[in-house]
Amino acid sequence: VIQHIMRERKIGILCLQETHLNEEHKTQIDTLFSRRMRMINSKDPTRPGTSAGVAFVINRELTNADNAETFELIPGRAMALKIKWHNNDNLTILNIYAPNNTSQHPEFWGKINEKWQEKNLPPPDFMLGDFNLTEDPLDRAPAKLDNENAISALRELRNRLNLQDTWRETHPSERLFTFYSNTNSHSRLDRIYVSPRHDQNICDWDSCTSAIPTDHRMVSVRFTPTTTPFIGRGRWSWPIGLINDPNLIKRMSDLGKITQRKILEQTEHRDEDSDPQKVWEDFKIQLRQEARKTAKEHLNKIRQRTKKLEDDL
Repeated sequence: VIQHIMRERKIGILCLQETHLNEEHKTQIDTLFSRRMRMINSKDPTRPGTSAGVAFVINRELTNADNAETFELIPGRAMALKIKWHNNDNLTILNIYAPNNTSQHPEFWGKINEKWQEKNLPPPDFMLGDFNLTEDPLDRAPAKLDNENAISALRELRNRLNLQDTWRETHPSERLFTFYSNTNSHSRLDRIYVSPRHDQNICDWDSCTSAIPTDHRMVSVRFTPTTTPFIGRGRWSWPIGLINDPNLIKRMSDLGKITQRKILEQTEHRDEDSDPQKVWEDFKIQLRQEARKTAKEHLNKIRQRTKKLEDDL
C-alpha cells in the first residue's frame, strides 16, 4: 500500500508515525520492496511491535536513498533524516510522534532540543508528524486550548530550530482537521513545520484520507527548491487500465475500419485532401482523443466511489 501511495502521489519522502515495526517486519519489507524504496525505522525499545515507532520511507525512483543519514533522538518517538536533495543541497527533516499524555511534553521537547545540540545537527528544513497537541484553539472542534506548559515547550523548541507553522500562517482563519475521535471531537494533530527560508519553495498543501489503515489523515506539501531543474509533462502514453475496455476496443475497431477503407480508396495522385499519411495521422489523433475521453469517464467513477467511501467513514 505504501509503495502504491508513493508512486501515485509522487512522494519523494514519506514520514510515518506509530509504525509498530519489529525487526522481523522490517526485514520482510526490505526483502520485498528494497529495489523501489528504502525504509529507516526507529522502534520503541521496550515494546517494538505494539507501541510508538517512527520511520522514513524514501522513494528510490525520485530520490537518491543511498546517501540518507539518520539520527535517532528518542527511540520510537523522534528521528532526524539528512539527505542530499538535488545536486549538493542537504535536506534535514525531523520526524515526530509525541506522547499522548501532554504532561510529558515539556520533558519530551526539551530532550529533543538537548539531543539536537549534542549531535550538532544543522537547523532542520522540516519538522513533521503526529504532535498529539495543538497550539491554537482553532485547531480543535470544539475549540479549546491545550496544556499551556506543553504548548510553551513546543514553541520554545520551534523558536530554537527556527520553524513555523507555515500552513497556519498562510490560512490564519481556516479550519482543517487530521484526526477524528470517537467522541465526535476533531483536531489538527498532524502538522508540517517549515523553515522560513523555504516560504517561496513550498506549495500544494494537502490533507487526504490515506489508503493505509489509520484514524489520521495524511498531510503533505510539495517542496520545490529554486535549483530544481524544470521537468515537462512528458510524453502521453496509453493508460494500461483501458486496454481491456470493451467499449473503447469497439470504437478503435470501427475507426480502424474507416481508416483502412479511406487508405484503400486513395489514388496515386496525392494532395492535401488525399494522402494516406494524413489519414493515418488523423486516425492516431482520434485514438488518443477516444482514450482520453474514456480515461476521464473512468476517473470520474473512481472519484465518485472515493467520495462515497469518505462520506461513509
